[in-house]
This record gives sequence, C-alpha cells and structure tokens, in this order.
Amino acid sequence: MLLAEQPDLRRFLPDMRALARKDFLFFAVRAFEELHGGGYQHNWHIGVIAQQLVEATLGDTKRLMITMPPRSMKSFLASVCLPAWLLGRDPQEKIICASYAQKLAEEFAFECRKLMQTDWYRSVFPHTHIDPKKCNQEVIATTRGGRRRATSVGGTLTGLGGNLLIIDDPIKAADGSSEVARDRAIKWYGGTAASRLDDPKRGRIIVIAQRLHQEDLCGYLRQSGTSWSLLELPLIEWQNRTIDVAGITLERPAGHLLHEDRIGEEEIARLRAEMGKRDFEAQYNQRPLPPGGALFKMEWLQRYDETPPPHQIQDIFQSWDTAYDIEEQHDYSVCTTWALSGKRYYLLDVFRKKLEFYALEQAVYDQRKKWRAALVIVEKAGSGISLWQNVRNKGGKLWLQTLRPEGSKQDRASKQSPKFQRGEVWLPRKAPWLSAFEDELGAFPHGKHDDQIDSVVQFLAAVDTGELLIKADQARRLR
Repeated sequence: MLLAEQPDLRRFLPDMRALARKDFLFFAVRAFEELHGGGYQHNWHIGVIAQQLVEATLGDTKRLMITMPPRSMKSFLASVCLPAWLLGRDPQEKIICASYAQKLAEEFAFECRKLMQTDWYRSVFPHTHIDPKKCNQEVIATTRGGRRRATSVGGTLTGLGGNLLIIDDPIKAADGSSEVARDRAIKWYGGTAASRLDDPKRGRIIVIAQRLHQEDLCGYLRQSGTSWSLLELPLIEWQNRTIDVAGITLERPAGHLLHEDRIGEEEIARLRAEMGKRDFEAQYNQRPLPPGGALFKMEWLQRYDETPPPHQIQDIFQSWDTAYDIEEQHDYSVCTTWALSGKRYYLLDVFRKKLEFYALEQAVYDQRKKWRAALVIVEKAGSGISLWQNVRNKGGKLWLQTLRPEGSKQDRASKQSPKFQRGEVWLPRKAPWLSAFEDELGAFPHGKHDDQIDSVVQFLAAVDTGELLIKADQARRLR
C-alpha cells in the first residue's frame, strides 16, 4: 500500500520522509514495501538488528557480529538497506560489502541499486544521486564520490578501501564442513579485508552470518581476543538470555522461538528431520556441535548477575595455564579468577593472551594485584616450573603454588565434569570474555584450543586437594 494513495495521510508525508532519514528501522520497512510490494512480517528481532546496525555505523560499536538463522531478514537489512541508508545520509560514504560468492554479492548490490533508484528513495534523500558513469555490477557510485562495492570472500581489494566493511555469510552453507573453505575465509579476513579500512581507528566492521562450524570465521573471531559486540539469535533459544538494545533489556527465556509466525514447531520439526541435528543446531540455533560430542554441556552452567556478598566468599583464587611461546599454532596463556563460596565456584574473570615469558611473569603479578587473589596456582610442568621458580626467588613462595597434573587432559577434565553437572560452577551472565570461553568449553575435547579449560580444571582439582583454603590462609597471614 502506497502512502500517497491515502488522501488522509498525504499531509504527514514530509514527516515520514524525515523519519525515514532518521530511523533506520522505519526506512527498512518502507524499503521492503518498495521492493517487494507487501508480505512484510514484523518481529522484535528485526528491530533489534536494525538498532545494532545503527550502533555499529553511527555509534560507539566498531566491531559487530550477528549470528542468526537463514531467511530472517539479515541480508536485506545489512547488505541492501543499510548501504542505501548510509549513502543517503552521506553521499561520500565508502562501503565494502562481501559475501561468499561474487554472484551473490552482486545480487545484493543490484537490490540496493534498485532501491536507490525508486522515486520514494529519491524523495527521502534528494541530495544523493547515482553516477551512471561509475556504476557496474560491483559498484554503486554517487555523484559525490561515495560508493558501495561488492566483492566475494577471497576476492582482491588491492588499492581499495572504505569506512565500513560488511561481511554477509562468509562461507556457503554447503562448505561449512570444509576446512579448506573455512581457512580461506579466515585468511582472507586477516590478510585482506581487515586492512581495507581507510581509518583503522574509526572504521567499522560488521559480520552477519549463520553459524556453520565451531571453527568458521565467526568462531575464529570470537576466539581472537578482539572485542566484538555479539548479537546471537538462535531460532530456538537454548538458555535464558537478556538482550540490551537502546536502553531496553529484553528477556528471552530458554525455549523461546525467534519468529513463531514464520517458523513454528511444525516447521522446526521438518527442518530438523531434513537437515539432521548437527546442521540444524549450527545454522538455525547458532550452536555448532563438536564432532563426537562435548564433555561439558551448556545447560549445566549456572549464571549469576552479582557475586555473593563478601561475607559469603571464602577467598579469591587464580589458576594459570601457561604457554611456551607466542607462535600462532600454540595456545594462549590463561588466568582464570575464582571466588569460592562453599560448594559454589564463581568464575570472575578470564585473562587470555599470548605472552613472551618476561611478560607472562609480570602478568601474574598484575592479575594477582587486580583481584587481590589469596592464592595463585600454576601447573608444575613446562613453563609453569620456570615461572614458579622465578616468582619464588622474588618472595612469592607462599602465594604461588604448583599443582602436578595427573593423567591426560581429557581424564582430568572428566573428573571435574560432575561439578558442572551438579550446578556448582557459576558464570557471569555477561562478560567480554564469555563467548570465547563458552565456545572452548562446548568444544572440548575436540576444539582447536583447550587452554581455558586447562586453567578451569586445574583450579577445580586444587579444590579437591582440601588444602586450598589452608594455604590461602597461610599466605594471607604472612603477607
């Protein structure tokens, strides 16, 4: 339905054009009507995505990752509407849009150009004009020097830059199990795409995709240590989740369906039967499963919003898993910080970094001081022995304790898994390190890294010795 066809609404048209310039969600809904005529079904998640995209382009967010099911408006919002809206507001904007195939990227570009050529768009953004002399299948250029460039993941961008990089589905669903395809996307991102921002300090990157594998590009970025704002939208919510958007907190309980009017229980049962559990969980629930099953189940984890009051905390402990060097193929050095409260173990923080030995030793001092840890535990093996010797010689003999590992990593983790199953391990509901930690926990023992799990298991094993509180008390009295 065209608003101009409604006589009683004509007087509101200027205000609606102004609203479209200001409000991206309103613009996107009207754009859908312009391109598709009708059939739009609104749902809360569309508004959340729209707000997150605006925050990632005009706000403080510089790295945004959205993972969600296919056919849920992600490409229409991110690859079609957002570039058109941004070029309308600023005809000098420079945007790079990438998808797993050049043909797909060009299809999104065609839709974007088609939108920008509508009379409605021109009335909303009268100062943005497409330059026909500089447009082709890959590029939409404006007369003011702005552009939207379409490329494929793996394509060359030599000499080309932009202020915004949008990566929309970096891997084809059928290639999710291909290590070659996954590595290709990761290498392209690190070697080509990430360096294409004209201003590295102000430039923005958006990745919007369906999960396909634990080691896909999204999984790699979650583990990279870079601070990403993450919006995860499973088709079937698998945990009690809170989503903060525009100052409003949305509660999404476990079992909640993303958009029941479009995909309800009947459609879900059919999809799960046709795709199989592994592909369905990855693509639709954003929870790629490890091969062979995981040792730790996400549903075992307890969540806290606030730690217990000080009088209920017996002490603060830290557990270090140290690495040999900083080469890419090696693990990180990890320190997990814990509050012990009876039979409850509250994970307060995860410090995870690749460090040279001199920096590792300093990090031990820094993390202990930051959290006022009563006792710090390191593994009595490898670099942990050298670390313990250095710190001991500098007066840290009492507060730094070693623990000798017994059995294989998987055997040690298996002994501690009952604590998770009994609900004794508590994680914060929100933390910048949480997604990377949960990914590694859910993948163990089949994941690429296990350094965080080693640190956790070591702390829980130290609890089992019965000497943790005694040694912490001794260290405190002799400070």
